[in-house]
Amino acid sequence: MSADLQSIKVSVERSLPSDVLAAMREAGIALTLDASSGSQPVVRVSDELAERELLEEMVSFRKRVTGVDNTIFISPKGFTRHAPRIKLAIDPPDSIDPRGATASVAIDSGEVVDGDVPAELLKQVREFIELNHNVLLDYWNYRADAEELRERLKRIK
Repeated sequence: MSADLQSIKVSVERSLPSDVLAAMREAGIALTLDASSGSQPVVRVSDELAERELLEEMVSFRKRVTGVDNTIFISPKGFTRHAPRIKLAIDPPDSIDPRGATASVAIDSGEVVDGDVPAELLKQVREFIELNHNVLLDYWNYRADAEELRERLKRIK
Protein backbone atom coordinates (compact mmCIF):
# COMPACT_ATOMS: atom_id res chain seq x y z
CA MET A 1 0.00 0.00 0.00
CA SER A 2 1.40 3.38 -0.94
CA ALA A 3 2.13 5.99 1.73
CA ASP A 4 -0.82 8.10 0.51
CA LEU A 5 -3.27 5.20 0.84
CA GLN A 6 -1.83 4.25 4.22
CA SER A 7 -2.31 7.77 5.56
CA ILE A 8 -5.88 7.83 4.23
CA LYS A 9 -6.56 4.47 5.91
CA VAL A 10 -5.24 5.74 9.24
CA SER A 11 -7.34 8.90 8.91
CA VAL A 12 -10.50 6.91 8.11
CA GLU A 13 -9.91 4.50 11.00
CA ARG A 14 -9.45 7.42 13.41
CA SER A 15 -12.73 8.95 12.23
CA LEU A 16 -14.76 5.80 12.90
CA PRO A 17 -16.55 5.46 16.26
CA SER A 18 -14.75 3.10 18.64
CA ASP A 19 -17.75 0.74 18.76
CA VAL A 20 -17.66 0.43 14.96
CA LEU A 21 -13.94 -0.36 15.04
CA ALA A 22 -14.57 -2.95 17.79
CA ALA A 23 -17.40 -4.50 15.75
CA MET A 24 -15.12 -4.65 12.70
CA ARG A 25 -12.43 -6.45 14.70
CA GLU A 26 -15.00 -8.83 16.19
CA ALA A 27 -16.42 -9.62 12.76
CA GLY A 28 -12.95 -10.11 11.29
CA ILE A 29 -13.35 -7.15 8.93
CA ALA A 30 -10.31 -5.10 8.07
CA LEU A 31 -10.33 -1.77 6.33
CA THR A 32 -8.41 -2.00 3.08
CA LEU A 33 -7.90 0.68 0.48
CA ASP A 34 -6.94 0.08 -3.11
CA ALA A 35 -6.20 2.61 -5.82
CA SER A 36 -7.82 0.36 -8.41
CA SER A 37 -11.52 0.46 -9.25
CA GLY A 38 -13.91 -2.21 -8.06
CA SER A 39 -13.13 -1.93 -4.34
CA GLN A 40 -16.01 -1.98 -1.91
CA PRO A 41 -16.69 1.54 -0.62
CA VAL A 42 -16.02 2.22 3.06
CA VAL A 43 -19.57 3.55 3.42
CA ARG A 44 -21.06 0.18 2.42
CA VAL A 45 -18.88 -1.60 4.99
CA SER A 46 -20.00 0.92 7.63
CA ASP A 47 -23.68 0.37 6.73
CA GLU A 48 -23.27 -3.40 6.96
CA LEU A 49 -21.67 -3.07 10.40
CA ALA A 50 -24.48 -0.78 11.57
CA GLU A 51 -27.05 -3.39 10.45
CA ARG A 52 -25.18 -6.14 12.31
CA GLU A 53 -25.12 -4.08 15.49
CA LEU A 54 -28.90 -3.65 15.29
CA LEU A 55 -29.38 -7.39 15.66
CA GLU A 56 -28.72 -6.93 19.38
CA GLU A 57 -31.49 -4.32 19.74
CA MET A 58 -33.98 -5.95 17.37
CA VAL A 59 -37.15 -7.42 18.83
CA SER A 60 -39.28 -10.05 17.13
CA PHE A 61 -43.02 -10.60 17.27
CA ARG A 62 -44.98 -13.50 15.83
CA LYS A 63 -48.55 -13.66 14.56
CA ARG A 64 -50.13 -13.96 18.01
CA VAL A 65 -48.88 -10.43 18.79
CA THR A 66 -49.07 -8.74 15.37
CA GLY A 67 -51.74 -10.64 13.45
CA VAL A 68 -49.29 -10.77 10.50
CA ASP A 69 -48.63 -14.29 9.18
CA ASN A 70 -44.83 -13.88 9.25
CA THR A 71 -42.60 -12.84 12.14
CA ILE A 72 -41.87 -9.10 12.26
CA PHE A 73 -38.50 -7.77 13.41
CA ILE A 74 -38.45 -4.21 14.76
CA SER A 75 -35.28 -2.28 15.52
CA PRO A 76 -34.26 1.21 16.52
CA LYS A 77 -32.22 3.35 14.15
CA GLY A 78 -28.79 2.63 15.59
CA PHE A 79 -26.04 3.91 13.29
CA THR A 80 -27.92 3.10 10.09
CA ARG A 81 -28.42 5.78 7.46
CA HIS A 82 -31.58 4.41 5.84
CA ALA A 83 -35.18 5.43 6.52
CA PRO A 84 -37.21 3.67 9.24
CA ARG A 85 -38.16 0.12 8.28
CA ILE A 86 -39.23 -3.22 9.68
CA LYS A 87 -38.04 -6.65 8.62
CA LEU A 88 -40.10 -9.75 7.93
CA ALA A 89 -39.07 -13.35 8.27
CA ILE A 90 -39.47 -14.91 4.83
CA ASP A 91 -38.01 -18.40 5.06
CA PRO A 92 -39.05 -19.83 7.40
CA PRO A 93 -41.92 -17.36 7.92
CA ASP A 94 -42.16 -17.94 11.69
CA SER A 95 -38.43 -17.69 12.42
CA ILE A 96 -37.29 -15.44 15.25
CA ASP A 97 -33.75 -15.32 13.83
CA PRO A 98 -33.30 -12.08 11.83
CA ARG A 99 -30.13 -13.48 10.25
CA GLY A 100 -32.23 -15.77 8.03
CA ALA A 101 -34.06 -14.92 4.82
CA THR A 102 -35.83 -11.60 5.40
CA ALA A 103 -37.37 -8.69 3.55
CA SER A 104 -37.61 -5.06 4.64
CA VAL A 105 -40.56 -2.68 4.36
CA ALA A 106 -40.31 1.09 4.84
CA ILE A 107 -42.41 2.39 7.72
CA ASP A 108 -43.28 5.70 6.05
CA SER A 109 -44.23 4.43 2.58
CA GLY A 110 -45.06 0.75 3.11
CA GLU A 111 -42.84 -0.04 0.13
CA VAL A 112 -40.60 -3.10 0.00
CA VAL A 113 -37.03 -1.83 0.17
CA ASP A 114 -35.21 -5.16 0.33
CA GLY A 115 -36.24 -8.69 -0.63
CA ASP A 116 -39.47 -10.08 -2.01
CA VAL A 117 -42.81 -9.98 -0.18
CA PRO A 118 -45.87 -11.82 -1.52
CA ALA A 119 -48.84 -9.49 -2.21
CA GLU A 120 -51.09 -10.88 0.56
CA LEU A 121 -48.33 -10.63 3.16
CA LEU A 122 -47.50 -7.08 2.04
CA LYS A 123 -51.16 -6.14 2.49
CA GLN A 124 -51.00 -7.42 6.10
CA VAL A 125 -47.72 -5.63 6.77
CA ARG A 126 -49.04 -2.34 5.45
CA GLU A 127 -52.11 -2.65 7.67
CA PHE A 128 -49.85 -3.41 10.66
CA ILE A 129 -47.64 -0.41 9.89
CA GLU A 130 -50.62 1.91 9.51
CA LEU A 131 -52.11 0.72 12.81
CA ASN A 132 -48.76 1.03 14.65
CA HIS A 133 -47.01 3.84 12.80
CA ASN A 134 -46.44 6.08 15.84
CA VAL A 135 -45.05 3.41 18.15
CA LEU A 136 -42.84 1.97 15.39
CA LEU A 137 -41.30 5.42 14.90
CA ASP A 138 -41.03 5.95 18.66
CA TYR A 139 -39.02 2.72 18.94
CA TRP A 140 -36.93 3.62 15.87
CA ASN A 141 -36.08 7.00 17.41
CA TYR A 142 -35.37 5.66 20.93
CA ARG A 143 -38.47 7.27 22.44
CA ALA A 144 -39.88 3.90 23.51
CA ASP A 145 -38.18 0.80 24.90
CA ALA A 146 -38.98 -2.79 23.95
CA GLU A 147 -41.47 -3.20 26.79
CA GLU A 148 -43.40 -0.07 25.83
CA LEU A 149 -43.30 -1.15 22.18
CA ARG A 150 -44.87 -4.49 23.09
CA GLU A 151 -47.53 -2.84 25.25
CA ARG A 152 -48.50 -0.32 22.55
CA LEU A 153 -48.48 -2.64 19.52
CA LYS A 154 -51.92 -3.30 18.07
CA ARG A 155 -52.73 -6.59 16.36
CA ILE A 156 -54.32 -6.55 12.92
CA LYS A 157 -57.55 -8.46 12.52
